[in-house]
Amino acid sequence: MKRHVFRIVGSLVLLVVTVVSWPRSVLALPPVQGEVISVTTGIPGTMVIRDDKGQLHILNLTQQTQLGAQFKVGDKVLAFFSPYGVSAIQLQGGNR
Repeated sequence: MKRHVFRIVGSLVLLVVTVVSWPRSVLALPPVQGEVISVTTGIPGTMVIRDDKGQLHILNLTQQTQLGAQFKVGDKVLAFFSPYGVSAIQLQGGNR
């Protein structure tokens, strides 16, 4: 019985160590490209973008978010994510 319990505990510890050691990039979401629908100014702020599929994405902007420009409604943007939230937003070429 003890042997069975130690085997299960050992397997769980190995699983936890494996998941914790994954690089942060594995846990990050893919970038989202779309058109700005609304922007609230200030930090913290929000930006809503609509992607090519018509889905809306609400981006919570913090002091750590790197903004590539001052954005306005209608701009095409590319938003990058980290495990901690929105890491950067870049203006796509040909907007202005």
